[in-house]
This record gives sequence, structure tokens and C-alpha cells, in this order.
Amino acid sequence: MNTLHRHPFLATLLITVLCAGVRAEPVDFTLEDLDGKPVSLSDFRGRWVVVNFWASWCSPCVRELPELVRYQQHNPDVQVLGINFEETSSAHSREFLAPFGINFPNLKIAETPLVPFEPLEGLPTTAIINPAGEMLERHVGPVTATHLQSIIDRHR
Repeated sequence: MNTLHRHPFLATLLITVLCAGVRAEPVDFTLEDLDGKPVSLSDFRGRWVVVNFWASWCSPCVRELPELVRYQQHNPDVQVLGINFEETSSAHSREFLAPFGINFPNLKIAETPLVPFEPLEGLPTTAIINPAGEMLERHVGPVTATHLQSIIDRHR
């Protein structure tokens, strides 16, 4: 009989320590949309949320915008949220986004870092939030609609 079987307390402690690093907890933020209205991540509790950080000067971000539009169009039960990671006016953001037919809210980054989303390791960065509000995964680099669906399917 090994030590863990003889000492159930040690087994429980080991399991608790190992699971502590993967335990998720709800995350939240509130940012203004391009009309100046506050939007909170918690507004979407009960739904999967794809949070995508982008900038107009980021060519991979620009290339993935049609994928995000396509994903939102085919997955109305999931909410895509764009966050413009550059300090520009709402008018500039609207003008930049217009040709893409954006069908999801876009928010303006605030001065205070959005922990645990930031610091970002690069752009674009996409985070997957489950219906309980827990960040399950963060991906640096462009994503496709198929890739987003595979991430969510893996966590369902």
C-alpha cells in the first residue's frame, strides 16, 4: 500500500494543490462601446463569449476580422466582443470597421489594464469565456471561425 492510501489527508492535500492552478473564477470588466455606453463582460453571463483584442495597424488583426464576423453570424448563441487596443476616436474606429460589416460590439480600451486579460503578449489576442464567466483559454495570433468553434467544443 502506498503512502497516499495510508494517509488520506496527504492525498486530499495533493489533489487540492494540483487543482488550485487550474481552478477558474469569473472575470469581468466594463468598457465603453463606440457610442460611449458601458458594456460589461458580466452582461453576457450564461453565454459563451469570444473577447478579441485588435488594432487597425495590426495586419493579422485585420485579416481575422472577416473570420470573427463569420463566426458571429453562424453562432448567435456565442457573443463576440471586439476590444480596440489603440487609443483612437470612436469615429475613427467606426470608419475603420465599416467595410468589414462588423456584427458584434466593439469596445474602447481603458487606461487601466484588464487583468487577467492583460498584459497582452501580442495582437491579436483572443480569450474564450465560458457561460459562468471563467476565462478558459487565451490565444495569441489570428483565429479562424473553425478554430474558435474547436476551442469552444473542446471546453463544452
